[in-house]
Amino acid sequence: MKVAVPSDGGFDGNAVPFEKARGLAIAEVGPDGVKEIKVLKPEGNIVEGLGKEGVELVLAPEVSKEMTMKLAQMGIKVLTGFSGKVKDVMMMAMKSTVRDFLKAGLTMAKVGKKMMDRRF
Repeated sequence: MKVAVPSDGGFDGNAVPFEKARGLAIAEVGPDGVKEIKVLKPEGNIVEGLGKEGVELVLAPEVSKEMTMKLAQMGIKVLTGFSGKVKDVMMMAMKSTVRDFLKAGLTMAKVGKKMMDRRF
């Protein structure tokens, strides 16, 4: 699965709210771990860029409702409430909690104390 995390400094940076990202770190996440692919700069139509890269999931501290809807229209799922180093957030994509959200068919969910389920 291709996962994107908005970052303040690529794969070595921290996860930041989507709209404040200096780049989106994209990686292939699977049973064998995380394989870094590239950092997409937030230029032009970023949602279209994520779609072209085949991104299936965005993990971020925050994503606006408007952006979440745009991503959902491209078939990209959004899970928020993740913070810390980008590489650590990417590893979270391998955890059972994230897989459970995806299996439940959630398009958008807040991870942590407050959870929202929005199906578009």
